[in-house]
Amino acid sequence: SRGQKGFAMQESSLQTRGRDFYGSLPLGTRGVFVTCVALYVTGVLLGFDDFAQICMAPSWVLRDGQVYRMFTSVLFHGSVLHLAFNMMAFVPMASSLERLLGTVQFTYILVLFTLLASIFHVGLALIGGTLGYASMHECAIGFSGVIFGVIVVDTHLSSVAQRSIFGFFTVPSQWYPLSLLIFLQVLMPSVSFVGHLSGLLAGLTYVRGHLNPLLLRPSTTAWIEQHAWAAAAVRHGAFIAGGAAADAVPGAGRPDSLPTHLFAPLRGGDGDGTRRWWQVPTFARRPPPVEGTFATMDAPPSGGGGGGGAGGTGAGAGPKPNYSRPGSTPAASAAAGAG
Repeated sequence: SRGQKGFAMQESSLQTRGRDFYGSLPLGTRGVFVTCVALYVTGVLLGFDDFAQICMAPSWVLRDGQVYRMFTSVLFHGSVLHLAFNMMAFVPMASSLERLLGTVQFTYILVLFTLLASIFHVGLALIGGTLGYASMHECAIGFSGVIFGVIVVDTHLSSVAQRSIFGFFTVPSQWYPLSLLIFLQVLMPSVSFVGHLSGLLAGLTYVRGHLNPLLLRPSTTAWIEQHAWAAAAVRHGAFIAGGAAADAVPGAGRPDSLPTHLFAPLRGGDGDGTRRWWQVPTFARRPPPVEGTFATMDAPPSGGGGGGGAGGTGAGAGPKPNYSRPGSTPAASAAAGAG
């Protein structure tokens, strides 16, 4: 019947769009996306909701030395909405940044952000504990802390003067990450304020240049890409080789330095430069990699406007659930705090 044919065509169209979306993701961004989705689906199928075993719990990190929580906590999500919000915010910004820096440097920076945000989390929790707050006993999960770090980088490189907070109001771009942090906390008080603030501080530490000594040098990146154990990844069609140097220069992300374009040419995934339906305003259209830092590369002759990354369209990081204290039942808190 006509209705069945229409349904079949719609289903085919969705499958095609899904393949296009997945195929366009650079390897590092794809790895994060697949890992987070796979862990969530596996948890649902196995009935796992004991997030107290893997969450970011500052008291257990300090008291029991459970450092693994710094990494496991960012990969798990409390609900499908929590996962969806985080991935919708992360994928556009991360894809553009990875195409600029290359897969090796991009992945390394994500690891740095994860580690640094966790250190800030523990430090802020200690300060909160001395002030009488229960921050040492929270149990937070989700990738949104790292996403706040990426939002800071995206904002630093954006050309727009103002950004929208979910369409409710606009703020000056330099205040966008902090405004988004406060707005999410007011909208959903149960999310982890400390977790989001820690990611924001990690991003600020990076764009201020304080992480430059820890970044990979171009020679180190080239050595990794040429090593035998990396051969399989390098041969993958979604791998982005080389890239611009990642050193950040404070103050370089001024509005006239990197005009933002919609639908930047793809350098990963299918790599054919075709406009894709899901792409949103993000980093600048860039010339081939040149010497210098990614924040000071010469802009192309053609100017451009538009928002920067997911934040430019009002899509901020999804909230990070705050399960009030380790050992409590997280499932109920996830329903309230993992929007």
